[in-house]
Amino acid sequence: MSDLRVPDLNHLFVAGRLTRDPDLRYVSGSHTPYCRITVANTRYFRDKNTGERKEETNFVDVTVWGAQAEFVGERLKKGRPVIVEGRLRTSEWEDQATGQRRSRLAVTAMRVTPLDWDDSGSYSGGGRSSAPSAPAAESKQEPAPREIEEPIPEDDIPF
Repeated sequence: MSDLRVPDLNHLFVAGRLTRDPDLRYVSGSHTPYCRITVANTRYFRDKNTGERKEETNFVDVTVWGAQAEFVGERLKKGRPVIVEGRLRTSEWEDQATGQRRSRLAVTAMRVTPLDWDDSGSYSGGGRSSAPSAPAAESKQEPAPREIEEPIPEDDIPF
């Protein structure tokens, strides 16, 4: 048996629509912003036996941190199409009602990009979004989406 090591890679992209308005909060003490969102991602396919068109929807819980969290919390609304780039994490807890150990996978976002913004950084009004289009004068003053400018923790580097 060889000593071949395969590096772990924890990086994903998921595109879908926000299922609710973002929940922007701040960590008490440090006042670090974080935002929780849920993205619905639907896959369409044909049933092999019946030929019937079906769909399968996954709901992905996402946490966004820092300046990116403020952007998401202040500018995005339920129904907006986005693409999320991030990493998986597992949360574990004990269910108070049953005493059982529970866990779930969620995403820590590095970047959340609206899919209905034009090149100038303003809302294009496309899709089924419930957000109104920004007036032209305001859209030119709005900055483009900001990325989190935090260093990557050494534990997150896959090699």
